[in-house]
Amino acid sequence: MAILAASVLLRLSTVVDGGTVPGQSMLPTAAEHTVRMIHRFAATGMGLLGLLAAVFWWRARPLPPGAGAAVAGLLSATVMLAAIGPLTPGYRFTVVTVANVAGGSLLLMFCWWLRESMAVATRTDRSRGVFPFRAFSVFLIHVASGATASALAMGDVRWTAFIHVGTAVPAILIAGGVLRDAHGHGRAAMSSHVAALSLLLPAQILLGLALLVLSTRPVWLGFLHATVSPLLIAALVSVEVRGTGNGNKPWPRPPSPEGPH
Repeated sequence: MAILAASVLLRLSTVVDGGTVPGQSMLPTAAEHTVRMIHRFAATGMGLLGLLAAVFWWRARPLPPGAGAAVAGLLSATVMLAAIGPLTPGYRFTVVTVANVAGGSLLLMFCWWLRESMAVATRTDRSRGVFPFRAFSVFLIHVASGATASALAMGDVRWTAFIHVGTAVPAILIAGGVLRDAHGHGRAAMSSHVAALSLLLPAQILLGLALLVLSTRPVWLGFLHATVSPLLIAALVSVEVRGTGNGNKPWPRPPSPEGPH
């Protein structure tokens, strides 16, 4: 989350004067350096955690359903972000900016999926035990369209914001469907996560509408809108994981080599 928040702040506080690149930051020099250091240290730490997750996955097999795919996705996103990292300063390439935001969202999504899979450790059925790639692909497209609109807005291109609004419609429908199913299950294990999703979804919609109607978009409002997005994705992942399986029974640990005591 720290990686995404720092990246969002740096991007939104950058202006492109007269269509020239690289852009110039509006943050004070000391503040900009601090945010960049936070981003750099958090990204390095995330890379190390990815390696540790891979080692853990290899040594602790079998893992709960979905955990292996989450580790693979985590490592893939980490490698992609490391590869494009040197190209991100200055926001010279829109495609790199979009890939950076999308990759960061994927990284958070897979990290949270792994965390929830290990914490809840459910036994899943065939219908809901698989990773909902199609549903989260819609959210990823929506996030990528927002990053595209934000990147092009630095060059005073505004019409792409309407594409972002268009991609919000299926994303809202999917989130609403997840909430409906979650309320239908009525499980105590999901109550706080459903409440979080119920608050984050309308908050994100209102923030997006505010940015759409305002002629001058304050950085703080754009920052809130962009940082609520990964929180919304995390809440969706939590509800999806905790809503699977047969009553959220504990995942059975491998038997001890010494046998039962």
